[in-house]
Amino acid sequence: MDRIPITIRVTAGEKQMLRKRAAKYGLTINSLIRFWVNSEPSSPRAFSKVKCATCNGTGKLAGEYSCNKCRGAGFSYYEI
Repeated sequence: MDRIPITIRVTAGEKQMLRKRAAKYGLTINSLIRFWVNSEPSSPRAFSKVKCATCNGTGKLAGEYSCNKCRGAGFSYYEI
């Protein structure tokens, strides 16, 4: 499985909601998000990959240099 770093910006209220949801299932916020990322694509909880615009999803610039924006993964982030 590819490991892609993601950053999710949430408000204080959203963070509290995520903390409650994670505690309900006995998970941490990170493991809850990891579950959502790895869930079925048809699931409403699933995230979708967004192709990196800088390297056009290849992970490389000019065919040899690793893309700094997506760190060579080809995807810049996930979105809900």
